[in-house]
Amino acid sequence: MGILRVILQNLEHKARTRRPDEPVPYPEGYRGMLCHEVDRCVGCKICAYVCSPGAIAFDEEGDQFITWKYFAEQCTFCGRCIDYCPASALSFEQRSPVVTGDRAQHWVVHHVPYQTCTRCGRPMLPMPDFMLARLYGEPLSEEILELGHLCQECRRRVTGTRVKRSFGGDECERK
Repeated sequence: MGILRVILQNLEHKARTRRPDEPVPYPEGYRGMLCHEVDRCVGCKICAYVCSPGAIAFDEEGDQFITWKYFAEQCTFCGRCIDYCPASALSFEQRSPVVTGDRAQHWVVHHVPYQTCTRCGRPMLPMPDFMLARLYGEPLSEEILELGHLCQECRRRVTGTRVKRSFGGDECERK
């Protein structure tokens, strides 16, 4: 008689199984697909460096852009790339990768466009204003904003000239 009672109790309650068309509610802090914000990315490649399984890679293709590549099948969802990203360009989405036999759907490819240095015209990835504000505090001076749009070589020259001026005044420039 015990089995009949269990069956009757089960019939009285609602079904506990989800239908295939019902979305699964993900818990808070779920580590799903990696989300990459192109407008925040500075192309520093730290995410690829700290990615142990090698799910993130970069390709530099000419003077137009740098390519950020992510392969979800290879990702362990550890979050090290998110922790180490200085620009906060990476985060986890509240969804899991698509279950499919087509491996091409597990690739995410974004092009991070280069800009030109305002001084020499070389292609470079500028330092976003929010990162400059984090480094130097608000409000940002015009000098700091200018440095954010210079390539590494021009930034080194400008900073070197400022240091020379601070120690020797205008005499350093004449030599």
